[in-house]
Amino acid sequence: MSILHIFLKGGPLMFVLLALSFFGLGLIISKYRLIFKINNLHRTLAASISKSRTIEDIEALIKTNPEESPLSVVLRKALGLLGEDYAVIKDSIESTANIAIHRMEKGLGWLSTIAAVAPLIGFLGTVTGMVRVFINIAMHSQQGIDITLLANGIWEALLTTVGGLIVGILTIIFYNDLVSHTENNTKLLQEQIDDFMLRFKKKQ
Repeated sequence: MSILHIFLKGGPLMFVLLALSFFGLGLIISKYRLIFKINNLHRTLAASISKSRTIEDIEALIKTNPEESPLSVVLRKALGLLGEDYAVIKDSIESTANIAIHRMEKGLGWLSTIAAVAPLIGFLGTVTGMVRVFINIAMHSQQGIDITLLANGIWEALLTTVGGLIVGILTIIFYNDLVSHTENNTKLLQEQIDDFMLRFKKKQ
């Protein structure tokens, strides 16, 4: 029995699970590409900033850095407000950083939803499949129950549960890993912001 045959035996909800799995896979690939790109840009820029002794050195570094990352965006915003009060710069940086963090987290909510919904769709398929099995039993009760027909109906109904659990388990694993990477990038961003504000405060 081929995988395609088993898949088709699971009923129409298997196609819903397939669509969710492709959608989730696209999101996962997209998020990994974005996060690893940001991670590399952050670490490269942070290493260069650590060698900078003054605010002016950081400003020159940001101006010569064409790459856009949350860290460079936040620092560019801060450097554009150097003439302003410390509190104004801090509020502006925090606002810009929150926007940058939100962009890094964008799409993770969908992965969380898929991880939660996929098993439920699987259970729904099992319930509807079992309903069909008992309807068939009721319709053929006068002729006697064919145990083979009953067994086939049950395992076909359970296929959607298996499919839903597979999609849900894999998605939650990747979701948690992506959240971990995002938190690491957020931590690095916050550390660089704190370092910049400390340098700015000392300059005043």
